[in-house]
Parts: sequence; C-alpha cells; structure tokens
Amino acid sequence: MGPYLCYMIIPRPLGTRRSHRSTWKLTLPLTLAPTMAAACSSEPTAPSPAGTQATTSPGPSTEPLPGETPIKVTFGDTVLTARLADNATARDLAAQLPLTLTFKDFNKVEKIAKLPRPLSMQDVPEGDDPDISDIGYYQPSGDLVFYYGDVGYWNGIVRIGRFDNTMKLIEQQDHDFLVTIERMGRAL
Repeated sequence: MGPYLCYMIIPRPLGTRRSHRSTWKLTLPLTLAPTMAAACSSEPTAPSPAGTQATTSPGPSTEPLPGETPIKVTFGDTVLTARLADNATARDLAAQLPLTLTFKDFNKVEKIAKLPRPLSMQDVPEGDDPDISDIGYYQPSGDLVFYYGDVGYWNGIVRIGRFDNTMKLIEQQDHDFLVTIERMGRAL
C-alpha cells in the first residue's frame, strides 16, 4: 500500500500567548510523537473482493431486511440483484417499477439515468456519501445512480439501495446502455 500521511493539530493551552520562548510547542509534540507515529503507520485493511460473476450466489448479508424491496437489474444478458432501502425515496422508486432507463457514465465513478418523475425527499438527510455498490437518487438532476467508484459527500444524494453483486459488470459498460429494473417479489 502507498504511504499514508497523518496530520496533527496541536492547540495552544488556553490563556497562553505566542512567544518564541514558549516550550509548549516542543513539549507536547515530543511527548505525543511515539503514539502518533504508531497510529499513523497503520495501513487500512484491504476490502475483501466481491464476486466476479453476476451469478454469484448471495451470502447471508444479501438477504433483504424487513422493509427492503428485492429488485433485479437487467442489461443485455446480465441480471444483477439488489435491495431497495426502507425509506420514502426508495419506496417512491419501487412504486414506479418496472422501469427501463438509459444509463450513461458520469465521471468514471457512477452510471446515471434520468427518472420519469422526481422522487420523494421526505425524511431523508440533506446529503450523503454513498459507498461503492450503492444505488442512489441525486435530487438536483432527478437521476437514478449506480455507484461503482468513490464520489464523496454531496448535498442532494439519497442512498436508496444496494447491489448484492459486484459492480464490475456495470462499470465495464462503455457506452449508453438500457437497463430494466423490476421487483423480484414483494417487500418483506
């Protein structure tokens, strides 16, 4: 793994003034240096690789939770499974299914498609930082989003579901592609 940088901000004690004679600037950093060096040298563990085929059998974590809606996402000969979350935005999307949408790549981190109508934003956070494999709704543009890369936090993003399979097959779509999204069964 590559090098990791660690930054430490050390405030002055309350009631002190900046002075060239102050030893505070040296004492605290020297005291904390061994602890910070140990903490900063740790490398994060690599995520375990997801299945490589759309036909990967789902594990126990892919079972829908109460309130989630299992869906299938079909493009070409590929069928992926996913779950819509138990929130107003996801339920609004589920009410529109089945849908056939044209997805396109956006910034090499997500695939987006314009929905026929806006989704509910009732009781959802102002924004979010979706994970890879999440399904989202981007309210400012009215797009349904499949995340295959890290986009960071943006106002207007609502996480509405998650794929059960790898995102490689979606990521590999170079051009605009048709996707059909439909319920697999009723919500639990």
